[in-house]
Amino acid sequence: MHAELIAVARNPKYRHFWLANIMSNGAIWIQNTTSSIALTHLSTSPAVNSLVQVAATLPFLLFGILAGQIGDRFSKPLVLTVAQLSLGLVSLTLAAATWQGLLSPALLVGVTAAFSVATVFRMPVAQAGIALTVPGDQVKHAAVLNNLGFNIARAVGPAVAGTLLLMLAYYQVYLVTATLLLAVSAYFFRGFYNERTASTDQPAFVSIRNAWQQISASGLFRRCTFDACVLFFAGSVIWSMMPFIAKYHLNQSTAGQGTLMGATGLGALLTVIVLPAVLKLRHNHQGYWLCYSLMISSIATIWLSSNLTVIFAALMVFGLSWSMAVTLLNGEIQSSFPRQILSRVIAIYLIVMYLAQATGSFWAGLISQFFETDSALLFSVAVLVLGLGLRSLLFTSTDACEE
Repeated sequence: MHAELIAVARNPKYRHFWLANIMSNGAIWIQNTTSSIALTHLSTSPAVNSLVQVAATLPFLLFGILAGQIGDRFSKPLVLTVAQLSLGLVSLTLAAATWQGLLSPALLVGVTAAFSVATVFRMPVAQAGIALTVPGDQVKHAAVLNNLGFNIARAVGPAVAGTLLLMLAYYQVYLVTATLLLAVSAYFFRGFYNERTASTDQPAFVSIRNAWQQISASGLFRRCTFDACVLFFAGSVIWSMMPFIAKYHLNQSTAGQGTLMGATGLGALLTVIVLPAVLKLRHNHQGYWLCYSLMISSIATIWLSSNLTVIFAALMVFGLSWSMAVTLLNGEIQSSFPRQILSRVIAIYLIVMYLAQATGSFWAGLISQFFETDSALLFSVAVLVLGLGLRSLLFTSTDACEE
């Protein structure tokens, strides 16, 4: 497994694409973490604080299908160029508004939503683009490395955001993210220019009706979307409420908030060590059982403990479970469908994934608003336990067919 990952990493076309995605994802995490931290200083309402995560995920429900259709019909480097340019311009707009003293909860939620719309059009193409940079038999391993890159950004982004906020004003941090995003847009535009001068034939476009027939007939896709619903709905309590918990329950500073959120990314980096062993398990579904078990134990630990060291370790375990789930699901999706419909397959999967995160985040905020954040954590644990039981009943035959 490690030799196969190294072989993928030695491919210069994939490696450059991978590095560009790390830079872009890192900038996105810096911006979203900065906005989440800023909101904790502007509002003490748990429901309002959860809205940043909702705004970051809900646009996938509204624009996901359109994004997949565009990704399959048009040049992927062109779509990525326009999406990256839009992200950079939104960051510049937020920087200017913040510099003028207009920073408010409504502005943060609105700009986060606009930022997410551009991300919607970027993500399916960025994931489907992997298949264009490596041979077909390397797609799963490329997906593992791609997820590693995403988790490097997830680990570094929140910590960098917390550190930058100790030295810079909010508008200056937003200028940093805008610079990174615009630089990546220039890289993708270069790829579009090179594609325009090449003479390679493009595969025939598959109609949305035929694409949907292939997707709806797949038992694997149904099982993957079920897992995404349960894991990402329940796990969203951490992404949406942890900055609030860190500030108001654990009395952490801005740097402390960023450090705790960065712990999830550090745990996610362990995926590259743990996942090769998971992929060697005799039965595929055992890897998903491990994801459920680790997420249940980590959220339960955060619910029960007030010790910072224990919570930091639990957040690392949570990051590992989330990352492994994302990697396993993405790898199966990306390697099980033809390239002609891959952007749309990924888009539909991302709609499910981000709708689960949006509803999970908002529900966690409501529970925290009317009860306590402990109640939201306990509810998430209950959802995971119930989901694992239902999975065993509903998808036993699907898992057996994939052995």
